[in-house]
Amino acid sequence: MTLQDDLTAAYGRHLECRRARWRKLRVAAYACATALVVAGAAFATATLLGWPTPEHVKQEIAAVDRGLPEDLRLNPDVEHASAVASTGSSTLYAAALRDGGRCTELVTADDRGRGATCSTGSDQVTRPIDVTVPSDDPAGDEAPVVLAGRINAAQGATLEIAYETGESEPIPLGDDRYFVFEVPAEHRASARASGFRLIARDDEGSVIATASVPADWDDEAVPDEAAPLFVSTRSDESDFTKVYGLEGHVSAEGTASLELDYGDGDLVPIAIEPDGSFEYTVPQDRVGDFMEPRLLVARDQSGTAIASRPVAAVAYWRGRERGH
Repeated sequence: MTLQDDLTAAYGRHLECRRARWRKLRVAAYACATALVVAGAAFATATLLGWPTPEHVKQEIAAVDRGLPEDLRLNPDVEHASAVASTGSSTLYAAALRDGGRCTELVTADDRGRGATCSTGSDQVTRPIDVTVPSDDPAGDEAPVVLAGRINAAQGATLEIAYETGESEPIPLGDDRYFVFEVPAEHRASARASGFRLIARDDEGSVIATASVPADWDDEAVPDEAAPLFVSTRSDESDFTKVYGLEGHVSAEGTASLELDYGDGDLVPIAIEPDGSFEYTVPQDRVGDFMEPRLLVARDQSGTAIASRPVAAVAYWRGRERGH
C-alpha cells in the first residue's frame, strides 16, 4: 500500500468516526485524528530526508574497502544508504556498518562528492562528535564553508556552532543526530581565520560534548619539499597490501645518503638527485613486505641518522585507522 493509500484510508476512517454515536465519538475521533497526524508525519519525513543515495556516492562510499584484504574491510551497506541531513545545496549520505558505525559522504553544490569517511562503532564511543569540513585550495574568504557530521553521544539533543568572535547559532539536526550546516556569509572570515567549536547539549541544556575545528583547517598544503624527508608509495588500487615503489624528497640539511631498512638486515641505498628528489622501485619479491612498516633513513657524512620516516602499505595504515 502506498503512502497516498494510507492517507486516503485514514481520512475515510475519519469520516466514519463523524457518523458514529456521540458517546463513542470522543474516543474514536481521537484515534482517527491520530492516524492522520502519523501519516502526515511520515509524508513529511519522506519528503525531507531518506531519499536514495546517488549511484556515484554509493561507489565512493564502497571504495573505502577497495584494495583491502577481507579482514580489514568495513563493508558499508551502500545499497541501503540514504540521505540523513541536508541544507541548501549540500546533503550528507550514510551507509551502516555491521558494528553499528557508519560511513558517510558529504555532497555539496553541483552534486560534488567530498570523499567518504567512516566511523566504526568503537570510534563513536571515543568521539562524541564527528565533524568533517571539506576545503578547496585555494579558497577565498567568500567561498562557502560547509560542515557535516553526527553527534555520537546518545544524550545529544541540540547542537550549536560557536565562533571565536563570541557569537553562536544553532545547527539543526537531521536523522539520528546527523547534521549539515553552511556557515553564514558574515561568519565565513572568522571560521577560516580562527576556526570554531561545536557544542552538543542534552534535553536539559547541559553540555555533554564539544569538538574544535582549528584555525588551520583550510590552510594551504605544505609543499613536499618543505619536509625534512617526504615519501609516498606507489600501489595498485586492486591490492593495497603491496608497494611497488617509493618516491619523495629529502630536505634535511647535511644529508649525504638515503637508505631503506627492511628490518631483516637488508639495507638498500637509494640515490638522491641534485634537487633532493628520489625514486626507488621495489623488487618483485619485496612488494608484499610492507604490511609491516619499514624505515627510510637519511644520514649525514658521518653516517648519523638525521631524518627518518616509516614506510608501509596503504592497507597497513587503513588497518591502523580501523583499530587492527
